[in-house]
Amino acid sequence: MSAWLRSLIAVCGCAAAGLLAGCSGGERVPSLHPVTGTLVREGKSVGVGGLLFVPEPATNTPFTVNAPVQPDGTFAAQTLWTARDGKSETRPGAPAGRYRVVYHPPSDGSKSGLEVNLPDVVTVEPNTAALRLALPAELPGGQGMERDDVPKK
Repeated sequence: MSAWLRSLIAVCGCAAAGLLAGCSGGERVPSLHPVTGTLVREGKSVGVGGLLFVPEPATNTPFTVNAPVQPDGTFAAQTLWTARDGKSETRPGAPAGRYRVVYHPPSDGSKSGLEVNLPDVVTVEPNTAALRLALPAELPGGQGMERDDVPKK
């Protein structure tokens, strides 16, 4: 066997071993970057609900990025990472990338059709400034229980 062929076999063997080691459950959570901001509707803070950050374009990722909205309208994103072995962990921030943002008003699970796709795509980078996300004035009516995310008349 020539030296060139032995070298090629050795390189391929090392590459295969590296791939197997990388796929053996030793997955690493990607670098996360702070994503904070305020949610408003008609200029006023929205102090309920949650935001879901969906990768754009949509991909099959092992993470979910969400942000509970606080009573003062502020939010801070967190990433739930689920490894192939089923173990998961939540950390503050989000991986770099582009995200579509979906607002979910508070619900007991018996409602449907209340989510709102925000029109702008958000880009997360290492130095992302605080975001100001705005809900449309008119929100969907949904189904199920009476809405609890708007004041009663």
